Amino acid sequence: MGVQDDYRAKAEAALEKLQAKIDELRVQADLAQAEARDALEKAIAALQDRQREVKAKLDDASQSAGGTWKAAAEQFEQSATSLGDQLQKVADQVQAAAGDASTAAKTGYEAFMTEWKKQRAEREKLLQE
Repeated sequence: MGVQDDYRAKAEAALEKLQAKIDELRVQADLAQAEARDALEKAIAALQDRQREVKAKLDDASQSAGGTWKAAAEQFEQSATSLGDQLQKVADQVQAAAGDASTAAKTGYEAFMTEWKKQRAEREKLLQE
């Protein structure tokens, strides 16, 4: 086997390891995505339910007469603030789910680069022959 063939074999082996990392990452991303999607869909549905409740409080406030509309409006304000807090929590969950995928990608990259650098000396030696 010539130097060029030897180099090519080592480089192809490294690329095959990279493909394995990519495949592993895809599986991890799919699993994380499914789990995150299920949790996020539930959180969004709860958020929509809460939004309907808050809208009902606004309707109550706008239909109240006399001095009772202020009390109803205050309840609406509190509910709307709570809804905003709940929205922030869901947004944080979405960001965390994206972060988990990012962490898996980084881990795969680091594993590949560690292996690639370990074998670099052998490949460079072949290039100098």
